[in-house]
This record gives sequence, C-alpha cells and structure tokens, in this order.
Amino acid sequence: MDFLTALYHDPLRYLEYLFAFLGALGVLLFMAGFGSGFRHVFTYGEDDHHMAHARGRAVWGLLVCMVVLGLWEVLRVILGQVPLTYLWLSLFLLTPLWIPWLRGLASGKSGGGGH
Repeated sequence: MDFLTALYHDPLRYLEYLFAFLGALGVLLFMAGFGSGFRHVFTYGEDDHHMAHARGRAVWGLLVCMVVLGLWEVLRVILGQVPLTYLWLSLFLLTPLWIPWLRGLASGKSGGGGH
C-alpha cells in the first residue's frame, strides 16, 4: 500500500525511473551497434552485411534515446503548466474518447475519414 500512496503523491519519480531505464537501454543499444561496427569503418569492404546490422542497432539506439527525451520534455512541460489534480481528472474524463482510437490502433483499422 505504501507504493500506491507514493505513486499517487509523486508519480513523476516513477516515470523518471522508467524513462531513465529506457534511456539507458537506448544508450546500450547504440553502443552495441557503434562498438560492433567500429572496426569495419576502416575495413569497409570486409563484411557489408554485418555493417547493416551494426548501423541498424546504432540508429535504433539513437531513436530510443530521442523518443524518451522528447516524451520526458512533453510530460515535464504539461505537468509544469497544469496542476496534478486537474491532470488526473482530465485523463479520467477523456479516457472514453480514447477507447475507440486505441481499439482501431490495435486492430489495424484507420480511426477516421471516409475510407
């Protein structure tokens, strides 16, 4: 019960932990791609197939880091402008509007338009 109380009083702490963990995974993924492909920079023609995997890991690592940083900045700005009680209330009241969109996203169907 202490966890739920702490989560209610300071939800940003646990979001910080989650974003820090995801950022660390992104850095590890980038370093795995950069480190495994670094020696092939000097011998580029040696194994081009391996270079594609290394570049892919490096790009995905950077992408994960950028997305986590962007989400954290958006969340930080929103929470800096809106009191937490209003945010929880608005999320609770707007949840029924999200359900059809989430169902369409999960099933792969487009959510709107005349398709």
